[in-house]
Amino acid sequence: MPFALKDGDRFVFMGDSITDCGRRDEGTPQGTGYAAITQGLILAQAPTLQVTYFNRGIGGDTTVELENRWQAEVLDLHPTWLSVLVGINDCYQYVGGRAEVGSQEFAVRYESLLQRAVEETDCRLILLEPFLFTTRDQMDENGVRGWDLLPRYQQTVAKLAAQFGAPLIRTQEIGQEIIAAHSPETLCPEPVHPNLIGHAVLAWHLVQTLRA
Repeated sequence: MPFALKDGDRFVFMGDSITDCGRRDEGTPQGTGYAAITQGLILAQAPTLQVTYFNRGIGGDTTVELENRWQAEVLDLHPTWLSVLVGINDCYQYVGGRAEVGSQEFAVRYESLLQRAVEETDCRLILLEPFLFTTRDQMDENGVRGWDLLPRYQQTVAKLAAQFGAPLIRTQEIGQEIIAAHSPETLCPEPVHPNLIGHAVLAWHLVQTLRA
């Protein structure tokens, strides 16, 4: 079997709008983004593998909102695998004046959420850092403030990945390498929400972390 997954595993994708990607619309329980593409790539390579997937992304969420629904939408699902992509809303809402999502608060809250997940479900973690698929010179004044602040949030995710022994998907670095050879529009019509190609890139890297 090409993956570390096994029959009976339960895989939860947790995050904000990038994970959500329409998954709450009728007929699209996995959404139309990287969560669905990840499932498809795994099925294509391991068609008999029996894994249950749950997309629990909600657009606009910060770690505060994740904390409020962590019990029902993570712990109660008893995941064996949990991938998390969060932080871009924390960053920009802090720029907008919401103090509770500053980088220090983000770090403490995120660590607590992951600790609860590991202790209560013994799940394996995969962390994706928050990203901006653009370049600094293409952003407006508010965008630049977020761009300059975002590395603090990315550093927290990297630190937590090391702390919990989890794979880290360095989405910012991945995106910048592609943008340097092509253009931001290749991945994203605007800095935050990837197009289908951008989601495919995220899914491919996520699948690579699941290799046995």
